[in-house]
Amino acid sequence: MTASSPEDTTLLSSSTAGAQILFATDEWFAAADNLLNPAPPTFVPDLYCEQGKVMDGWETRRKRSAGHDWCVLKLGSNGVRDGGECNAYVIHSVDVDTAYFTGNQAPRISIEGMRVVRPLDSHSQQLENEDYLYAWMPGAISRLARGGGTQGTGQSQSAIQEAMEACRRVALQTTQGKSAEWIEILPMTPLRPGYEESRYHSFALREQMRQLGGVTHIKLNYFPDGGVARLRVWGQTFVSSPSLASSQTTTIVHSEHNKHAPRIHCHSSSGPPPSSEAYPQPELSSTIHGGAGLACSNKHYGIPMNLLSPTLGKDMGDGWETARHPDRPPIVTKDPVTGLQDTPLLDWAVIKLGLGGAKESKGITRIIVDTRHFKGNFPESVKIDGCASSLSDELVCHSAGKAESLDVEWFPLLNRVALVADAEHEFLRKDGFIENGTRAVTHLRVSIYPDGGLSRVRVYGEPSGVESVPRSHL
Repeated sequence: MTASSPEDTTLLSSSTAGAQILFATDEWFAAADNLLNPAPPTFVPDLYCEQGKVMDGWETRRKRSAGHDWCVLKLGSNGVRDGGECNAYVIHSVDVDTAYFTGNQAPRISIEGMRVVRPLDSHSQQLENEDYLYAWMPGAISRLARGGGTQGTGQSQSAIQEAMEACRRVALQTTQGKSAEWIEILPMTPLRPGYEESRYHSFALREQMRQLGGVTHIKLNYFPDGGVARLRVWGQTFVSSPSLASSQTTTIVHSEHNKHAPRIHCHSSSGPPPSSEAYPQPELSSTIHGGAGLACSNKHYGIPMNLLSPTLGKDMGDGWETARHPDRPPIVTKDPVTGLQDTPLLDWAVIKLGLGGAKESKGITRIIVDTRHFKGNFPESVKIDGCASSLSDELVCHSAGKAESLDVEWFPLLNRVALVADAEHEFLRKDGFIENGTRAVTHLRVSIYPDGGLSRVRVYGEPSGVESVPRSHL
């Protein structure tokens, strides 16, 4: 990345200059330490790991809990001033590179800063060196001892709350009790996808921001989640005492639990999944019986036809996965009644059932939604509608993206319900999960909220086109 900063500024966010990540809310797909790598980001198209696609940057899982993702890093320039006080810096500009994050980049970011000062309490004798720059953040020393963050991990809500409280404490200490908020360096700003023509973002800070005072740490906020390949912070050593101004950051947290839940079989558990067991009715959605994935709102990482394969998914590429919604809200909130995300955003796919669909008065008796391999990018929830239409597939698909259609009547089969990672979710009509279960169905509309990936959708029922069909086995 080429910096847009003046020649007399220094790169403050490079790991080779002493910059280090102290805390990150989530590092499922890629650790936050990658942001500080001085080398250009790389990309191997067919390289996958247990968490999914290998990406060179900091990428969090799709946000399914309330709030947003963030990390804290200590700036560095390999310098200590006379008198033993570590350098603080005035930031002049910021460069952000979203290279290769083409459907999973963080849609918006903001950056805050703070000068962490040496404690003046009775414990200050224990922090005569640089330790005070790290020890204020819970878990930072352990993280650094491990050599950085661990891919495939995320912080608990209690750990995130503890880290946020630590951020407020250092702000109160530095401002002598005047403010618990950090300095806003870059306000919430949209990012573009990581294609070559759009990956680079350069932000020259306004003059009044540069005069706010020196900082030692910055907090990078994703709104609400996603990935960035590299972060380049440019600035100069600050000489005198900082002058601090307040900003306001709001994190909304809900802990409500969704009382409706399907029977769930995690793929990491022992025993066969429900889809491998014999069932009286055939799998109408299977490609073996003529099921077809016809259309979808987004197919950035996979196509709906993959949902209908009779076998278990082999990896994330063997499913239907959509890009992260670029206009998803900065902070995820949940409905206090349902416990589900409070969002109108969704993606949809239309599936045509085989064997003529489900028979009138017999209908659909079982639905399995499988998130196999989707551990950090599964949908927060799913909803499935059905229709019985003699119109062309083209007209049915055209109606799927509309709120209302005069040509096709879509009716609910599975009301919106929460999903979990890497698991089969079995919904049985006899357990009350399937509505309109005795109606004829020719097509399905599978809606995922707000986005994400599914491995398989399996729908079982009495076929309309034939009298009896033996069930296909995996």
